[in-house]
Amino acid sequence: MRKFVAGVTAMMTALALAACGGKSDEPYFVSQGSSAAPVTTSDAPAPALEATGSAPPAATPSSASPSPSATTKKNLKYVFPVVGNNSYARTHHDYPASDIITNCGNTVRAVTDGTILVVNRVDRWKASVNAGDTRGGLSISLLGDDGVRYYGSHLSKIDAKVQVGARVTAGQTIGKIGDTGDASACHLHFGISPPCAKVGDWWTQRGAIYPWPYLDAWKAGTNKSPVAAIKKWQTANGCPKKAPAGA
Repeated sequence: MRKFVAGVTAMMTALALAACGGKSDEPYFVSQGSSAAPVTTSDAPAPALEATGSAPPAATPSSASPSPSATTKKNLKYVFPVVGNNSYARTHHDYPASDIITNCGNTVRAVTDGTILVVNRVDRWKASVNAGDTRGGLSISLLGDDGVRYYGSHLSKIDAKVQVGARVTAGQTIGKIGDTGDASACHLHFGISPPCAKVGDWWTQRGAIYPWPYLDAWKAGTNKSPVAAIKKWQTANGCPKKAPAGA
C-alpha cells in the first residue's frame, strides 16, 4: 500500500509540474543533494494578520538591487510559504524555482515582512496563446524588507487585504493553493529574485535562484536569508531587459 501511495504521489507531481510552463523533459524529484526523495513538511496554520493600505512603491531602475542593510534594521522572520502536508523538489524545468505540491485550498503565507508589488486576481492564461506573463494564473509578488522579491502563483484565491502597496507580515495568510494558469494539478510555484523592475519583468520574477535551500531552512525554523545569493546572481546577470528566447 505504501508503494502504491508513493507511486500515485509521484505521478500527480509529474502531472502538476509538467504543465507549469515547462518544455523540458527533466525529471522531477531528482535531487541536487544526496537524497532523491521529495522534501515533505507539515505546518500548523498561522493566524491572518491585518494588512495596511500604504501607497504603492515607486518603480525603480532595472539596476535596483537587494539591500543587505535592510536585514540589520531588525531581525527578519522567515516562514515556510505553505500550510499543510506538501512536497517539493530540488530541481525545476528551464529556470530555478520550486513547485510545492499540496492540496487545493491549503493556505499560502507571506514568507517574510514586506510590501505587495503585484496582485493578479484574474486567470488570463490560454493554452492556445501560452503567453509567459499569464502562465502563473492568480499570483502575488512581494518585495521583502530584506530587498528580495518573492513570487507565488497558481493560486485559487487571493486574500482581499492583499492589495498593491499593502504591508504584510511573515506568516500572514495571503491566498489559497489552486491550479490556475498553466497547471494541471494544485501546487504553489514559488520564485525568489532581485526586485529589478519590480513589475512587468515576469521572466525574472518567476525565479532567479533555487528556493529549496531556503525552504528547507524555513521548514526547520531557521531564518536563512537569500540576500547574499540574490546579490551574487544580480552581480553576474544584472537585470535582463526582456524574456529569454523561447520563454
